[in-house]
Amino acid sequence: MGALVAAYAATASLLLALPLPLEARMGGGIGVALAGALALRSVVGVAAAARLVVGLDRRIAVTRRDGRTAAGTVLGDSCVGARLTTIVWRPDGARLARALIVVPDVMPAEDFRRLRVVLRYGLPPAGA
Repeated sequence: MGALVAAYAATASLLLALPLPLEARMGGGIGVALAGALALRSVVGVAAAARLVVGLDRRIAVTRRDGRTAAGTVLGDSCVGARLTTIVWRPDGARLARALIVVPDVMPAEDFRRLRVVLRYGLPPAGA
């Protein structure tokens, strides 16, 4: 969380230091602050994922902290690594994809290993 806040603060400060009109700098700074708030909400707020269920057919169900569950499909843009895994998925009926960041600290080691195996070797959904 600290790295996220630091990155958005650094971006806002760099934007404010540019030789642009004051209105443009302030508008950009507000835009960066809003984007940072949305990103923070999706990492530690009520929109953060509390539970993931990923099937061998690359179907995913994400339950948020507020109890809402969304099902969708894991896309090929997902990145699987030993220290960081990003799951890019599209909820059913949505136009835009979403991304989840999963680090080893958020689940038991065996569950993290299983998740990485399913993401790497799972079959694409039918009709993809």
